[in-house]
Amino acid sequence: MVAKQSVEVAIVGGGSTGLMTAYYLAREGVKNIHLFEGRYLGFGSTGRCAGGVRASFASEVHVRLMRESISRWLSLREEISGLEFSQDGYLWLLTTEESVEIHRRLSAYQNSLGVPTRILERDEVRGVVPIELNDVLAALYDPVAGKASPLKFLWSVRRVLRGLGVAIHEYTPVTDVRVSGGRARSIVVGGGREVEVSGYVVVAAGVWSRDILGRVGVEVPVRKDPHHLLVTEKYARFIKPLTIHKASGSYIIQHESGSLLIGTEYPVPEDDTTLRYGYLKKAVTIMSKYFPQILGANLLRVWIGYYETTPDHHPIVGTTPNTENIIIATGFSGHGYMMAPIIGEEIKNIILEGKPKLPETKQLRLERFQEGKLLKETAIFG
Repeated sequence: MVAKQSVEVAIVGGGSTGLMTAYYLAREGVKNIHLFEGRYLGFGSTGRCAGGVRASFASEVHVRLMRESISRWLSLREEISGLEFSQDGYLWLLTTEESVEIHRRLSAYQNSLGVPTRILERDEVRGVVPIELNDVLAALYDPVAGKASPLKFLWSVRRVLRGLGVAIHEYTPVTDVRVSGGRARSIVVGGGREVEVSGYVVVAAGVWSRDILGRVGVEVPVRKDPHHLLVTEKYARFIKPLTIHKASGSYIIQHESGSLLIGTEYPVPEDDTTLRYGYLKKAVTIMSKYFPQILGANLLRVWIGYYETTPDHHPIVGTTPNTENIIIATGFSGHGYMMAPIIGEEIKNIILEGKPKLPETKQLRLERFQEGKLLKETAIFG
């Protein structure tokens, strides 16, 4: 627990963004970093995601940031024992002529930004995955995308942070941020205990960031967007790339353990996390059409996790209006885990240098919504 002393940096949220922020700060020698999580590390979106990492987006901001993030993922797997990142690729299955043409143009655009995606013609797809082609006409293939087990990430980074002297407080919810004179002076944690903050408060609490910042008058346009995911028991490894059925938003990924994770778009009301078995039927029906192997895998668990979604499907990163030392990082719209390394490093830059290093990060400021400077992303699924 935190003694009655001044904390230099208080990070609210124990997901991938909070952990990466702590990591890059501690690696630069910043002391007295405290991370607060209301439940356990990864309780929110991180621990419930599929673990995919890609730069194959339709937004220049996303593409450029994710190119940087993939570079960090490659470095992290060398720096942090136990953290895995395998560049097994992404494969988008295309089943209409219109979709094929759209993705030809998208691939050319991605190539112009340094992401080497390419269109695989129908007879080339089986060279990448053992698939029953059925109605597949072509596929968009991203060879530099990959995957990283969220659970291995969480435990590996936790161990390193403790070695770097970062204090991690699980089951310690932050209930308030106290502001005066344009600065956050303290946070209030579970039980009403007040912790003074001499430096920065980083709010990286996923969908709960909206509630925390609302208490200090900062309106964050983020909504909860529940998504289902299922996981099977270990199954003989047969599929490397994360594979998406573009028309339905369904996808399948197999991690090193052999477990299969399958998701699909299945609308659920914002505050309703009741499992829908219609999701299970849809996901398995669609993906087994192309991968009948999955029908031999035993279902282990089904859960719901949140995308925290903004109106333009891009995150909000930067200082908050009227408070010079509160930094927000939320609204990743399903892409927070893959972006966490570069976002954590950019928050470190804001704290130590006064601004982010990358011009794309500057476009993610909260004020863009009031200024009408919305971004656009269409390459989303799940």
